[in-house]
Amino acid sequence: MYTYSKENAETYSQLGIKGTTYEPGFNEASKILGDLTGKVALDFGSGAGRTAQLLLSMGAKKVVGIDHSQIMIEQVKRLESNKLKFVKIDEKIPFYNNTFDVSLCAHVFVEVSSLEEMTQISNEVFRVLKPGGLWVIITNNSKAIGREYISYGYKKKNNLKSGDEITCTIKKGDDGFDIGDYYWSEEDYKRVLEKVGFKVESMTFPKMTGDGWLDETEVAPHVVIKCFK
Repeated sequence: MYTYSKENAETYSQLGIKGTTYEPGFNEASKILGDLTGKVALDFGSGAGRTAQLLLSMGAKKVVGIDHSQIMIEQVKRLESNKLKFVKIDEKIPFYNNTFDVSLCAHVFVEVSSLEEMTQISNEVFRVLKPGGLWVIITNNSKAIGREYISYGYKKKNNLKSGDEITCTIKKGDDGFDIGDYYWSEEDYKRVLEKVGFKVESMTFPKMTGDGWLDETEVAPHVVIKCFK
């Protein structure tokens, strides 16, 4: 996975959701997750904390955000409360089987360099979800490469194959930076999830409407995957 510097982590923490390229994906995920009152939620790849805070705002009884990046965890510790905790992880999620009602995973799979690592992550989420638990994944639409979005853009690359590295430019005023992501198809995601045991119920491609957007109105930046244990 991509290793964030302290400066990049600080920039990422300022991106927010509203008015950014991330908004359509999060809007769709919120619709799928619905009212989380009384539920315990896992935010896999909590990053700058915006996803964990979103889950909390939707009524979750408790939210646990986990991330592989120590720098990101240090950034979000200030957000902790009796309902919101952040935990640094390695390969294993440090919770018992059947702990969480729901899980959200936003913009993680695009940073995963192999199907083996994606499978390992999916296995762990499957393990800690309760039977029937819902997992919502926001990741890149494979058709978004070469498109121009407000918050980021992927440089066009021809003849892409699963697992190819792609360069993403994060835009934030003068503090933009490039990160190395990986190209995966919707078929790759589906194959991994079903192999682990998830039932993939839907894959949606939300766009934005109205003025002020770039290609967000033409080609969905993300695919949002709804699956159950």
